[in-house]
Amino acid sequence: MDFSIVTDTAGARVAELASELRNALVSKIKSKYCNVDVSIGIAFRCLPESYRRKSFIRYNKKDNYLTIDIAVTVEEYEKMYKVEQRYHLGNLFLEFLNTALEKHNFEGLEKEMFINDLNAFWDDSEVVLFLEKGINVHFNKSKLSDDLRPNI
Repeated sequence: MDFSIVTDTAGARVAELASELRNALVSKIKSKYCNVDVSIGIAFRCLPESYRRKSFIRYNKKDNYLTIDIAVTVEEYEKMYKVEQRYHLGNLFLEFLNTALEKHNFEGLEKEMFINDLNAFWDDSEVVLFLEKGINVHFNKSKLSDDLRPNI
């Protein structure tokens, strides 16, 4: 499996939070799921509302590539503390990933196990996301003061 997380941001802390997520997950996913023949690309976009960018999920069968493109507005996110942005992005990430994996099945990839592995990978990392639906809630203890600072 090829798994990537990219950003396209005009502000807030979305790029930083996506980087934390990338560092916590990507290499572990690629290692554990190296025999699964699919590429999954996650994009976090934090752009001005005037762009009218919409989130979407798309599967390209020819390239065997699943795209999950998550769009939020910079106006909304600049009003949030970093910890609130982390909570919101974490929930969007799981919501879109769950939806995508319900719609598309890939040989060798069991959705429940994959989501459980993501949780285990987060538990093993310093970065812990705020997520709903029974998923662990943590934060990076060494950066707690940053998490509680307003986004300026």
